[in-house]
Parts: sequence; structure tokens; C-alpha cells
Amino acid sequence: MNDKLVQNKSLVREESANIAEEDETLVELRHLLIGPVEVQVDNLQTRLDDPELRSREVGFILPEAITIRSSQDDALVTALSPTVEQAVRFSIRNNLKSFADALFPVIGPAIRKSISEALKGMVQSLNEAIDKSFSFKGLKWRIEAYRTKKPFSEIILLHSIIYRVEQLFLIHKKTGLLLKHIVKEEIEFQDADMVSGMLTAIRDFVADSFHIDDEYGLDSIRVGELDVWIEHGPEAILALVVRGNAPATLRSTMKETLEKIHLEFGNTLESFEGDTEVFEDTAYVLESCLVSLYKEAKKKTSPLLMVGLTIGVAGIALWIWLSLKDYLKWQEFLEVMNNQEGIVITKAEKEDGKYIIRGLRDILAIEPVEIVTQLGIDPGRVRFYWTPYQALTDSMVLKRARKALEADDSIELTLDHGNLSAKGQVTFEWLKNAQSIARNIPGITNFEVSGLTITNKQQLDAFQNFVKALTNEKGVIVTSTRIENGILHLSGLLDPFATDPKDMLKSLGLDQSTVVFNWEPYQSGDLPIILKRAKKILSPPDTISFGIKDNCLSVSGVASSDWLLELKRWIKTIPGTPCLDESGFVNLEFKMIEEMKRKIESENILFKTDTPTLAKGQLEILEKVAQEIIELKNLSEKLHLPLKIVISGHTDMSGTEERNKKLSQLRADKIREFFVSRGLKPNMFLTEALGSSRPISTDKNEAGLEINRRTSFQVIDSDKL
Repeated sequence: MNDKLVQNKSLVREESANIAEEDETLVELRHLLIGPVEVQVDNLQTRLDDPELRSREVGFILPEAITIRSSQDDALVTALSPTVEQAVRFSIRNNLKSFADALFPVIGPAIRKSISEALKGMVQSLNEAIDKSFSFKGLKWRIEAYRTKKPFSEIILLHSIIYRVEQLFLIHKKTGLLLKHIVKEEIEFQDADMVSGMLTAIRDFVADSFHIDDEYGLDSIRVGELDVWIEHGPEAILALVVRGNAPATLRSTMKETLEKIHLEFGNTLESFEGDTEVFEDTAYVLESCLVSLYKEAKKKTSPLLMVGLTIGVAGIALWIWLSLKDYLKWQEFLEVMNNQEGIVITKAEKEDGKYIIRGLRDILAIEPVEIVTQLGIDPGRVRFYWTPYQALTDSMVLKRARKALEADDSIELTLDHGNLSAKGQVTFEWLKNAQSIARNIPGITNFEVSGLTITNKQQLDAFQNFVKALTNEKGVIVTSTRIENGILHLSGLLDPFATDPKDMLKSLGLDQSTVVFNWEPYQSGDLPIILKRAKKILSPPDTISFGIKDNCLSVSGVASSDWLLELKRWIKTIPGTPCLDESGFVNLEFKMIEEMKRKIESENILFKTDTPTLAKGQLEILEKVAQEIIELKNLSEKLHLPLKIVISGHTDMSGTEERNKKLSQLRADKIREFFVSRGLKPNMFLTEALGSSRPISTDKNEAGLEINRRTSFQVIDSDKL
């Protein structure tokens, strides 16, 4: 086809060369006729010359071509089989793990099914072989098989075999292919290659999951009653399927056998490429591992022993019959118990010849011992372990309500969907208790008392009015009331400063003997009670008065700071900590300080003319002032108030101002020295010389001059200096 296209293209080119020499019109005509063909030939040549383009076009039609060809005959399969087989071998040699991982989801379930079918066939065959045999030992084993729910054949193997190697697998280590499989003649099996693949897959899985070297890989697998022992060699793996408890020496036998295999077939194992026929000769070596060990058969028993055994069997049969009878009676007892209201059996078992019953029991349910006696069961053989609970069936709830409410036969009680109704004549005391109790009975949501008639209504109204009055009283909290035999029993909390409830009884015209109080003392947070308590505990002076202002306890009047501090300390202990209004309170110490200041500042100490010497009679006045200053100092220190006293020296208007300044300073210093001699600190005093600048009198007579020869005092805060 390619040659034809090239030939045609050459012809077209030759024609084009000839045309070039012809008439221009003819050239144009030929171009119109042959031009499209020339373009198509060029495109076709490009597709043939481009391998990538040809591959893409073949890939587009290849799936349909394979499908059509496969439906016609097997030629395509025949052609591809060698290539596929070669590819699989190449994959196994170069990356066995990836190949095994790909097949693992299929191999695992198939192998498990194969092993299961093989074991099932073996057990079934053995069971059929023994099924028709009969002996005393066989009878005992059949009873054991019935009791344990195991096949009869398994019980025989359990009692007769110590251990037995049933199958042997020689597996190539690198490829995981089965080289040789040996099995006991009586053992049924299916596909040995599947089992080999399973073991290889499990080994690789364990090695990859736990990062274990092949040398220390998986050495045993437990499959039901069977053990798979695995021994690893450099080029091969030996696996034994063992039933029973094999000795440790079997492991040594496996190692010796694997060493012989590597010694005789080492080169063959290293160059193995899939041909397993060369390993048929390994059977004579491997059979050394196919060993078994059975229990020794016991000697036959004598006829006398057989007679004894027969009697024993009869005794066992009698025991079975009695046990069955006891079992049926026990089942009847359990059925009766399960039908009892208020009883729930959670566990029933037999232990040491006694029946143990565990469960839940309502205290109002029937006594189980009564049922045991009725059914003829020995009560000594039954032990009950009950957990108390309250059944919520209508009959049990109604029974519980009648007992709790102490309702006699004259009172009719009915229960409908949690609604308890009562009818009949009752006392107020019974009704009061019933209403309180009924709310706490499980299964009752409402207590209907419209059908009841109260026999002592007048007394009931009087009690209700009294309880209502108490409830509205400050410092009284009523927590519970009940009427019993015409007596009101009242409990609650009572503040000692609240109104006495007994006085309230008199005001309501009730007999004190008809009410019994049970009070617990407490401190009320009500302001009227707080006011009473404050007056009682604090004992305020007559100058102090209490009141209630803007929902606060108010205090007004004159008292000491200590008393006010005590009031504040006490009020913090009151529940709710009520607020305190002290805007009307006057501190007594502050008032005393002001009075003492005025008294000291009103004093003047007089001096003789032109000297710092005290005038006659002034020493007594100075002593008095010193004592007043000492008292003022002590009071100021108590209140943590700073205190300074200014001593001002004065002179009359005679003499020069300079001389008067010096003289007035000497007089101020004289007074300060006197105060210091009386124990007062020097830094407490300040002196100033005013001379004649601040006269008291402007008279120039002797009396006017004398009063100006003085020292005066001023009490000030140090912060003002």
C-alpha cells in the first residue's frame, strides 16, 4: 500500500512538471481537478510516517478487535498464553511480594474453605467408621460427645491420640510454590497448593506487619484442634499439620529433615523455576516427620467387672431419671416465679448441688419459700439473693399505696394510669398525711380526694388559719404540718426574736393543748427581726436609735467608734448581710476632740511685764492645759489622727517691735519647755513670735496691758501645716 502511494505521488509530481510548460489556463484547470487528491495523499503519508500516531489509532480499535476475535475462536488465547505465562514468571522472580499481595484477598478465603472441607471430611469419615461400634468405653464417650456438643469422632481422637502428624508441606521459600505434599492415608484433603499459598501469605503478612526477618518468621499456627508447625530454611520451608500435643523433639526432627533436603537438593532449590517434579524424590526424607503416638490400649475387663459396670450403668440411668424429674420440677418453679408480680429473676444456676436464684424482689411480693414448699422442693436446696426494688405494676402500686397510707377496708382505693382515687370517710389527720405520702409513692402521679368526706372540718379551718398566720409572720418558717388524733403537729424554723407562736394561738382562740411545736432555732434575715436582735445584743447607749430606712438598718445618734465597729462586725454575721445606713451617726470621740480643742484654744497663759516669767496664779492654769493636751493626744492616737499644737507668744504694745518679737518668742519657748517636762514630745509643738501684732485689748491701762502679755494655743492637723 505504501509503494502504491509513493508511485501515485511520483506520477502526480511528473504531471505537475509537464503542466508547467503548458498553457496557463490548462494548468489552472488541472490544479482544480488534482489539487484535493494531492492534499489527501500528503495527509496519508504523514499518518504512515508517524509511529506515535499509528499506535494511537491502533489502540483505539484494539479492544473491539480482541473482543471480536475471541468470540470467533481460540486462536487469540493460544497466541497470548505463552506471553502471559512468561510475564507471570517474570513478576514472581522480580517482585514476589507484590504478586502475593495482589492474590492475597483471593487465596486466603479459598484456602480456609479448603482446610475446613478437608477437616470436615476427615472427621465425618472417622465418625462413620466408628458409628456402628459399641462398648462401655464407646458409650461413655458418646455421653461425653452429647454433653459437650462435639462429634463422636473428635471425642475418640481426644482420648486415643497423644499426637499425630497428619500432613507435611515442603514449600519453596522465594516463590511460595508447593514442592512436595505428603499426607496420611486416612486423612482427606483438597488442594495442597491452596494450603501452601495460604501459609506463604500468612508468613509474608506477619513479616511485613511486624518487620521480622525471614530467619525468625512465623513458627506455628493454631487452627481449631490442629497445630501447624513451621520450620524455615535458606531455600525451603517445612510445615507440619499436627493433631494433639507433640513433643519438642519433633521440632528437632523437622530441622534435621530440612537440613537433609538442603544438603541433597540445595542446587535444585537455588535454580528452581517452577518445575516441581524434580522434588518427588524428597518423599523418603520427608516421611521421617510423618509420625504418630497413640495411647496404649487397656486390657479387657473380666465378666465380673462387666456385671459391675452394668449395675453402674443402671445406677447412672436411675440418676439421670431422678435428675430429669428434679430438672422438670425446677423448671416449673422458675416458670411460676417468673409469673409472679414484683419478682424478676436475672440468673438461675446450680452450684454444689444447690439452686441459686438471683434477681429483683419487691418487699410486697409473695415469699418465694412459699412457692418452693407448694411445689414439693426442699427449701434447703434453694438459696435466694434478692436485690430490693419497687415494682410499678398497677396491683403492686395499689398494694403499696394502701400500706403506706394506712388505709383500712372502709377506704376504697383505685388506680388508673397513675391516678390514685380514694373514696370514703376519713379524718383530717388521715387526709393530711395521705396527701403528703401519696406524692412520694412510685407509680402515682396524682391523688384524687374528691370522693372523701372530712369528719372534723371546723377544727381543720382553725388549724389552717393558724398555719397561714404563722407563714406570714417574720422570723417564722413552717416546714411541715400534720394532724393526728385532733392534735396539730407543726415543725419549722423559729428566730428567738420572732413573735411567740403561743401568743398567736391565744389571739386566734385556739387551745394551746391542741398544737405541738417542734422548732429549730435559726437567724432570720428579715429587717424587723434584725432590728430587735441588734437592740438586744449591742445594748446601744441612750444616745443611739435604730430604724429601717430604704430597706437598710439605720443607726443615728452619738456613740463611740468602738461601738460602731462592733455594730459593723456583728452585722456581717447576719444571713444575707443587710446593708447599714450610718449617715445619722456621730462619732463620740470626734465630738470630744472638738470640745477639747475648743477648751485648749480658749486658754491664755499670762506673764509678768518685760519677762518670760509666769504671772501669779498661772502655773495652776498651765498644769491644767498640759493635762488637757495629754488627754487630747491619747484620744487622737486611738483614732489614728495627727495632732499639732501651735504656741503663740504675745507682748503688750510697750517697747519696740523688735524687742517685743524676741520677748514673745521666749515666752512661747518657755511654755513648750514646760509641756515637754510633763512627758509630751517636742515635735508635737510649734512656736511663733507675734509680738504685739495681735492684742486682745487696745486699752493702755494696766488691765489692758496685762491681758496682752500672754501665750495662746491653736490645735491643728499636721496636714494643714
